[in-house]
Amino acid sequence: MSETQRERGLPPEVQQLIIQYQTLREHYARIETELRTVEAELSEIDSINDALKNLDDSVELYKSVGHVLVKKTRSEVLRELEERKELLTIRRDKYKKQLDFLNRQIQDLENKLRDALARHGISIGQ
Repeated sequence: MSETQRERGLPPEVQQLIIQYQTLREHYARIETELRTVEAELSEIDSINDALKNLDDSVELYKSVGHVLVKKTRSEVLRELEERKELLTIRRDKYKKQLDFLNRQIQDLENKLRDALARHGISIGQ
């Protein structure tokens, strides 16, 4: 029996809770993916900063802008990286807060779903 066939036999209240639960889990997964992307870029920025700190100011650096390489000074590149890092840190913190909030919502919804199932005499395996 497919999931949709099983859901048809569930009370509407339970069906609605399941839909909400699935939506929250999908949103959580999207935010979690965004967080991983931001954390990877932050790690890359740290690696680049470490490499640039060992270079002399007179070294020529080039930054890719679209399909063009633009000459930049070491201090310009470090400043741009620091600005990007600040932005990404804010974004990372925002995503972490969203994940905490979503996690609490998911736990609350799980409890509501268990209660609704119990009210209708439906048990689930754990």
